[in-house]
Order: sequence, then C-alpha cells, then structure tokens
Amino acid sequence: MNNSKKKLSGIDKTAILLYALGPELAAPLVRDLDDATLVRISQRMSELGKIEVETLNGVLEEYMEMHTSDDPMFHASRKDVVELLRQAVDKERGEQVLASLNEPKKMTIWDKLSRMKPEMIKSYIEAEHPQTIALILGHLDTSVASRVIALMPEDLQMPVVMRMSKIESVPSDLVKDIEETLELGLAGSEGQSGLSFDGMVNVVEILKKLEKDVATPILQQLEEKDEELFKQVDRLLLVFDDLIELSDRDIQTILKHISSDDLVKALKGSSDDIAERFFANMSSRAAEIMREDMEVMGPMKLADVEEAQMNVLKTVRSLDDEGAISLGGNEDMV
Repeated sequence: MNNSKKKLSGIDKTAILLYALGPELAAPLVRDLDDATLVRISQRMSELGKIEVETLNGVLEEYMEMHTSDDPMFHASRKDVVELLRQAVDKERGEQVLASLNEPKKMTIWDKLSRMKPEMIKSYIEAEHPQTIALILGHLDTSVASRVIALMPEDLQMPVVMRMSKIESVPSDLVKDIEETLELGLAGSEGQSGLSFDGMVNVVEILKKLEKDVATPILQQLEEKDEELFKQVDRLLLVFDDLIELSDRDIQTILKHISSDDLVKALKGSSDDIAERFFANMSSRAAEIMREDMEVMGPMKLADVEEAQMNVLKTVRSLDDEGAISLGGNEDMV
C-alpha cells in the first residue's frame, strides 16, 4: 500500500489498525458494528495488499496520539470497567470481579518500607548482617534503597553494596523469614505518637476509603489535637510515587502548575516508572530536555529531593481540592 498517512481515509485507517491488532484482538471491536460498516471495512482490508512500514507506523502513532490527548472519549473511569464487565462476562462473574476491586488493598512489608522515611528504614535494618541488609534493600525500589545506603556509616556502605551486586537468586523461605521478622518489628514499633506503624497503616487505609467530605474534617481535627500523628498519617496518605496511578489528563494538568526545577529534582529521586509516566505526558522535546537536565545534575542531597517532591505534592493536593484533578478515583456506579 503506497499511500502516505495524509491520503488515507477514515475507513483506510480503521482497516490498517484492525489488521495490526490481528484477528483475536480485533474481533471484539467489530462484533457490534452494523452490517454495512462491517462490509466496508472487510472490503477495504481485503484490498490493502502490502502495507508500507511508514504507513503502518503513521496510523499507529495517530491512534496513540488520540489516547494522550484531552479528548474526553479516552478518559477511562470505573464506569468503563463496569460496562466492560457487563458486555464481556455474565452478571454473577462481573459482580464478583467488582467486589474484589472494592476490597482494601493489603500492603506488603515492602510497600510499608517504601512509604517510610529513609532514616526510619535505616534505623530498622542497620543492626542486621550486611547480607540481610543487602537482601532487604534489593527488594525495595532503587530510588529508596539508594537513599538508605547514603545514610549508612561508610564502613557499612561498601559491604552492603558488594553483597547486593552478587545477589542472583534468593530462596523463597529466606525471603519469607525476612518478611516475617520485619513485620514483627514494624507491628511492635511505636512512633512519637504512640501509634504502631501497622495501626497507622490501618488508619490511612480507612481514610482513603472515606468520601472526601468525610475524611477532610477528620484530618483537620487530627491536626488540631495531635500534630505529630497528623504529620505521620498525612505522609502515608500520599507519597510521590502514588502519582503513577493518576490519569494522563491529571498528570498533564499537574505539569501546567509545577515548576520544572521542582519536577527535575523530584524525578531525580523517584523510580524510573514514575519518571516515565511524566515524560510520556510531555512533548518529546520537553522530555528529552528534562532527561538531559537530570543527567547533568549529578548526585543530590536527600533533603533537596524530598523538598522538591513535597512541593509537587502540595500542588497536587491543591489541584485535588479545587476539583482540577482526582486523587480519590471514586466514580459513580451505573
């Protein structure tokens, strides 16, 4: 097919896209089309012949651009999940799936550690053998692990790093033992507020499940009565890497309201996944510039990274309060 993307009609692009998806993935998309449309698409697909790579890539790029635009057609929500389940499975099975979605997500020990300040993680593990420390840090996000290592005594840093570099596979029973030991340590630990870490996690999970108009007054009263406890709970309610769960539209909105300087510093200390979520919602040129800025920036102080991330989160919360973005993700069921 020797046509450039500019010369293609809508039916041409549809036929090429369905061809690229293949029969198994394309079948559900054409199942509910009327006969006339189905005939037109089928006829066009049969006439495609050889499709130039440039043409195929052009159509796919255009399709992907639609998904990263502000077109409300591509703003997915829980309603779309409900409708998908209605169409795809029987009622009983769909209700079971929806019920499982409503169950509170149980935090693993690694989730809990990743949400703690690096100073706290260090205090929990620095008395362990360097091999155990290496195994623990090896299970955490590299951005978190690097901050913990930076806080350790110099005579401990190298033994831990050397052991991390030699880890290939870890017996599952050893990992389980480490998880159980850490769980016991966290469950029995108390912060300045006197609330155990597990207790605090439970409080946070409850607050996340509450409607915003109910949770906000509770947090305001908590801040008035116990500022230290409020700070600990508030930190767990939203961490920088939570932003990976936001929609493309919300991330695009955030990008319009934060400084490039704060974002570069915040991403410098974040996981690769969250960085890529932000890059994917910028122009290719802007993303390239930001990657270059991060590379030439060199190592950063932990305090500077955390300050930048907190600045971004402060803006995120403000946008959520204004209704410009949605952190809760609650959608009305239909």
